[in-house]
Amino acid sequence: MADEYQKKYRIPSLTTDAIVLRKHKNDEYHDILLVTRGHPPFEGKLAFPGGFVNYGENPINGCVRELKEETDLEGKDIELLTVRGEPNRDPRRHVVSIIYIVNVDPDAKPKGGDDAKDAKFYDLKNIVEDEKNNMSFDHYSIIEELVEKKFKDLYKLK
Repeated sequence: MADEYQKKYRIPSLTTDAIVLRKHKNDEYHDILLVTRGHPPFEGKLAFPGGFVNYGENPINGCVRELKEETDLEGKDIELLTVRGEPNRDPRRHVVSIIYIVNVDPDAKPKGGDDAKDAKFYDLKNIVEDEKNNMSFDHYSIIEELVEKKFKDLYKLK
C-alpha cells in the first residue's frame, strides 16, 4: 500500500542537519563543526553533519544519531534554526531539511565517521568570509541565516 501511494504521490525525502558551535575562549567569536563529505554529491566539500531521517524516527533523534555517526559527538540542548525545502537544493532528489543548533561537550574532539571523510571545528569568521565555494548543498546560505538570526552584529556577511 505505501509503495503504491509513493508511486502515485511523489514525496520529498526528509533530512536533518546539526549546527554545532563552540565559543572561542579568548574572544567573542565561534568555531563551527563541519564534515568533509566522503561521497557524492559534493564529495570533498564541507557540510553540516546530518543525513536522512529513518522511517519511524523522530527528526530530533535522527539529528542526534547522524551527529554521532559522522562526528562521534553526543548532541544535547537542541534548538530549531530553520527548515529548507527548495526542490533543487539536493541534486539527487527533492529533500526537505530540518536544521537544528545542537550543543556538545565544549572539550569534545570530533572525528570523521560513516560517510564523513573528516570532521573538525572551523573558525566561523573564516567560513563566513572565505568558504562560500567550498560548502555543499545550500549550507552556506544556512550559515548566512544563522549569522543573521544569532550574530548579526558580530560577523559581516559579504
